[in-house]
Amino acid sequence: MLNWYAPAVPAHVGEYIVYVLYVLLGPTAWTLFLIMMLRGRQRVSLLHRSGQSVSGSPRVTILIPAKDEGERIRACIESALAQQYDNFSVIAIDDRSADRTGAVMDEMAQANSNLRVVHIAPGSLPPGWTGKCNALHSTVQSADGEWLLLVDSDVILQPDALPVTLALAVDRGYDLLSLLPRVESGGFWEGVLVPLCGMGINALYMTALTNADHRKAAFANGQFLLLRRSAYEAMGGHERVKGQFTEDIEMARLMKSRGYRVRLAWGRDYFAVRMYSSLAGIVRGWGRNFYAAGYGSPWRILLGCLFILLSFSVYIVPFWGAYRAVHPINRFGGNGWFAAAAFHFCVLTAALVLIYAWSGNRKAYALLFPLGAAMLLRVFAKSLAMCATGKVEWRGTNYSHRVNATSPLA
Repeated sequence: MLNWYAPAVPAHVGEYIVYVLYVLLGPTAWTLFLIMMLRGRQRVSLLHRSGQSVSGSPRVTILIPAKDEGERIRACIESALAQQYDNFSVIAIDDRSADRTGAVMDEMAQANSNLRVVHIAPGSLPPGWTGKCNALHSTVQSADGEWLLLVDSDVILQPDALPVTLALAVDRGYDLLSLLPRVESGGFWEGVLVPLCGMGINALYMTALTNADHRKAAFANGQFLLLRRSAYEAMGGHERVKGQFTEDIEMARLMKSRGYRVRLAWGRDYFAVRMYSSLAGIVRGWGRNFYAAGYGSPWRILLGCLFILLSFSVYIVPFWGAYRAVHPINRFGGNGWFAAAAFHFCVLTAALVLIYAWSGNRKAYALLFPLGAAMLLRVFAKSLAMCATGKVEWRGTNYSHRVNATSPLA
């Protein structure tokens, strides 16, 4: 009688296979990620302080929606009013605030004729609309600008932010130009975690491909969104994206799908933002961003979780290398593991240093990756919970409707 059996795989062969998998999923993956970062940075480096004037000096309206921003809104409006451009106005929108936001806006408007205030009454949010979309839709009809600059209430603009971006958009025929900010951190968790969240959104949604007209990917940052009004209205305005939590991204996708020229630029020299002041706010806010950017689909978020979990191997592999140095298998000692782990650590740290430096935070935070990555997984978990339930809390308003893609053909 014949005995059929599968021969056992020699231990050293199995070790070779695991080693190759580690090299591919660890150091090689981070090398490719670093290359992608550098190429992406090149794509979005569009702005230069060259003293270029804006052709024709078109009229611009700056719109600033705000909800429960208290005294913090003052600095944002002041920076908007200080723009070094001679043909613009500012509209501040008090979106159902329960604090002094509206009063601060009114006080500032009394002292500056270039500022107008619009108040959205509490309880007036229409079904199916997010608060920000409704506030902008309700106000933009009374704006007189050929161009619209939408600015979030936590943004501080440099005086030349408007003329530099407008000159670029007019000169190159862009219809939408959005900027990535310098991220200001008032606390430890902001400095450690927010840049990693930004890294995650940029990587998972390939934001730099926005600037390739032949690619479908499109991204915009609603903190600074410059729009040609004619293109904005042809696209359908905010009514077209009324239920989107990331209406900025959806607007960019819709406009690009219709052939409009959409661009994303590196703007850390032109505006700064402090997004969240607490760990809970970071988890909730960025969880919403990941949830909405993927239309509530969990797959890219799960891919991000896998990438982060595999990255922890850089701290585990040296211990296995030490074990193999003492107990080698068929000449497979610890040196190969040590070399791969060292390269992995170097390329991972180099990428993180750039991420923190580019965002305006401490480079030393790169050494806290285990802590930051663990908290990023917490953000991903919050986002996955939103994917499962469809429930989102945003700026004091609870939403329970699902996020759906807006068809560019509708």
